[in-house]
Amino acid sequence: GAKLGEKGIYISIDERPDHVVMDAESLGLNIQPFLENGQIQIIDVTKYFSTSEIGDKGISITRIVDDILGFVKKSGATRLAVDPVAPLVFAEKNIPQVAEYIRQLVFAVEDTVGCTTLLTSYVPVGSEKFSQHGIEEFAASGIVLLRLRQKENQIIRSLWVRKMRGTRIDLSEYSFEILPARGLVLRQPI
Repeated sequence: GAKLGEKGIYISIDERPDHVVMDAESLGLNIQPFLENGQIQIIDVTKYFSTSEIGDKGISITRIVDDILGFVKKSGATRLAVDPVAPLVFAEKNIPQVAEYIRQLVFAVEDTVGCTTLLTSYVPVGSEKFSQHGIEEFAASGIVLLRLRQKENQIIRSLWVRKMRGTRIDLSEYSFEILPARGLVLRQPI
């Protein structure tokens, strides 16, 4: 998107921004010029989860979401990545409330700021779920599942587009590689 002149924001919850930049560079992706010209912003929201910020009432998810929406509006971003979404919902134990919260987050970003949003979620090892809480996928327009598979005594990475609203999809699972300067490269169906 940045190469096409679009602005984007990457919300970093589990990693420091400089690590995100170093990881991109290790893959041959130089995002520094896009950071310098404002095409891409990496925003660290880990401070919201620090002991001093939490206070007696717990984490204010509403404040975090409002701030994220403010970042997007102010920058004019048309792409938003939240990596991962789980810390924004961990305080809620009630599954219907978590589902509604995620739905509202997705709708608020789509409706208020009109940008494409990518939310990442962990999948517990050995789980049949598609996300950490098992409910995030219901609010999402698309689900792309990345996982490790064992095939003929080797471990391979696989990609499966599980859902993509309004789009005809191939239900095959594909092997892929992450290659320097190219990123994610799909291979044959597995």
